[in-house]
Amino acid sequence: MSQPEPQISRPARLTAAVPPFLLGLVGIALLTVMDGVVKELSPRYSALHLTFLRFGATAAMGALLFVALRAPLPDRGVVTGNLLRGVMVALSTLGFFYGLAVLPLAEVFIISFIAPLLVALIAIPLLGERPKPMVYLALALGFAGVMVTAGGFSLKAIAPERALGIAAVLGCAVAYALSVVLLRQRAKRGDPPLTIALFQSAIPAAILALPAALFWVPVASADWPAFILIGALGLAGHVALALAFARGEASRLVAVEYTGLIWAILIGLVFFSEMPTPQAMIGAALIIGACWLLRR
Repeated sequence: MSQPEPQISRPARLTAAVPPFLLGLVGIALLTVMDGVVKELSPRYSALHLTFLRFGATAAMGALLFVALRAPLPDRGVVTGNLLRGVMVALSTLGFFYGLAVLPLAEVFIISFIAPLLVALIAIPLLGERPKPMVYLALALGFAGVMVTAGGFSLKAIAPERALGIAAVLGCAVAYALSVVLLRQRAKRGDPPLTIALFQSAIPAAILALPAALFWVPVASADWPAFILIGALGLAGHVALALAFARGEASRLVAVEYTGLIWAILIGLVFFSEMPTPQAMIGAALIIGACWLLRR
């Protein structure tokens, strides 16, 4: 799954002439290509290994950037405050990568699009926001979209592996929504932007290091370039989104998230011979429509 990262000053100066919407399009495209690479590797590696190596590679590259920019070291409050968000990011990515292994790429994206609706719901208790009645209508419409994409309201016809994949992606959406709300909390408290960005990869990598080591599967030498590419695409995509959301209005930029579905359909069709079903596209329309209602 993709989300806006904090602004990084030097890249911001270098891209000052680039429209925020274009930066957002580039960021989503990079992250969707990253997901395509992960899907290609999924038959050979578990979701645990893929998630650990994805965050490990991105954290290493982010740490180099942290040192190069001479960013200030975080204090104890910043570290502890970002721990829970790191856990949510790890859980979200685990669920998303498992979904990539058992579901068509486009369907994973469609189901995960319910996350913006969940952000509105979770923000009620955690941020004290008071939603308008339109929010509840959007939630109901989004749930209907997920059910249509999953195979209708009769879940008995869904194969167990597919049902588990759908559940994993829904769990991913919940964890992702929590991570977004927690990001808002940390940003309000003044955590350094680059530190938040680095923690998003470093904490999940640290959390998953032990279980990944216990169930380690050696990485084939031919696959290392793919994992390095995953790390580079993840870092570049998050920086592009950070720059976009730092300069543009979130309500106007949110539409770029849904361009990921276009890339997912193209990548799935060209590289995995996956053609999205009509009901999947109907479900996508319902979920995107629900998110549009939410932004009114």
